[in-house]
Amino acid sequence: MSRIRWRDFDWFLLSIVVVLTVIGIVMIASATVGVESLAGAWRKQALYAVLGLAGLFLVATVDYHLLESLQWPIYFLTLITLGLTLIFGRSEIGDVRRFIFIGGISIQPAFPALILLIISLAGLLARRSPRPPGFAEFLISLGMAGLAAFLVFKQPNLSTATLYGAVWGAMALASGVNPLYLVGLTVISAASVPLLLPHLPVYMQNRIFNFLNPARDPWAQYNLMQARISIGSGGMWGKGPFHGSQSQLHFLRVRHTDFIFSVICEELGFVGAVVIFFLYLLLLWRMLRIAARATDLTGTLIAVGIITYIFYQLLINVGMNLSLLPVAGLPIPFISSGGSSLFVAYLGIGLVEGIAMHQKGLDFA
Repeated sequence: MSRIRWRDFDWFLLSIVVVLTVIGIVMIASATVGVESLAGAWRKQALYAVLGLAGLFLVATVDYHLLESLQWPIYFLTLITLGLTLIFGRSEIGDVRRFIFIGGISIQPAFPALILLIISLAGLLARRSPRPPGFAEFLISLGMAGLAAFLVFKQPNLSTATLYGAVWGAMALASGVNPLYLVGLTVISAASVPLLLPHLPVYMQNRIFNFLNPARDPWAQYNLMQARISIGSGGMWGKGPFHGSQSQLHFLRVRHTDFIFSVICEELGFVGAVVIFFLYLLLLWRMLRIAARATDLTGTLIAVGIITYIFYQLLINVGMNLSLLPVAGLPIPFISSGGSSLFVAYLGIGLVEGIAMHQKGLDFA
C-alpha cells in the first residue's frame, strides 16, 4: 500500500461539500418548521453529516489499489446487498422494498451498492490499461451493471436504476471503449423503449405519460405546479429562510427531499440558486482535476463514477422541479434530506480524496 500523503488531500473540495451540507441543513430546517413529525429532520441531517465526515476521512486512508484487487468480492457484495433488500426491504408505500431498517434507522442500500459497483467496474474496465477495454470487457461490465440495475428496478426503483446505467455509461466512455459499442447499445435501447414500456409498473407508466401530456391527470400535476409557483415567487433575492409561503404553508409536498430545490429558489431567490450551482461547478472542477491527475486508469474511472453519481442526481432532481423531466425520486446530493444518501455521498467524496492521496510512483518529498 502506498504511503498516505495528507498534503495531497483536497481541503478545498471538502470545504465545498461542507458548505453545501450546511445550506442543506438550513433549508431542511426551514422546509420542515411547524411539522411535528419532521421537527428533528435537520438534526438528523446534521448528525449524518458528522458521521459522513468521519467516514470520508476513513475511506480516504484506504488505498484504492487494494480495493481494485478485491473487485470481484466487492461485486458479489453488491449483489448480496441488493438481493437482501428485495427480501427484507420494506417501505410505508405499498409493496415497495427500498429500505432496510436497522435499530430504527432506515438505510437505502441501492446507494452504497452503487459505490461498490463503481469500484468493481473500474477494476474491470482498467485491467487492459494502457490499452482500451475490448469487446469482452464491454459486455462483462454491461452485464455487471445491468444485473445490479435490474435488482434495483425490481424494488421497484426506476430512477435509481437509471442512475446505475448512467454511471456505467460514463465510466465505459471514460475508459476508452470503442464508441461504436456505445452507439449500438444506445440505438438498441431506444428501439426497445416502446416494447418495455407496457411492462413497467402502472405508476411508472403514469409518471411518463403525465409528463408527456400534463393535461392527462391534473391532480398528478399539483405538486409540480406548486414547485413552479415556489420557484417563480422567489424572484431575484428570495423571501428569506423560514419565510417561503409555499413551503411554510405546506402547499408544497415532500419539500425537504425531492422538492427542496423549489424551497431554495423561493427563499434564496435566483441569486441563491446561482450561488448553489456555482458551488456545484466548483465541486465538479475539483473532482475532474483529481480524475485528470490520477496516475492510473482505475483512479480516473472511480472518480468519473463518483462524479456521475453526484451530478446525475442533481440534474434529474432540478429538471423534475422545473418540469423539464418526469417525476423521479432522486435527491440533490448534500442538500436533500436523507441520512443514508448523505452518508454515502460523503463516502464517495472520500474515495475521490483517496485517489489524490494514493498515487503510484516515487515520492521524493
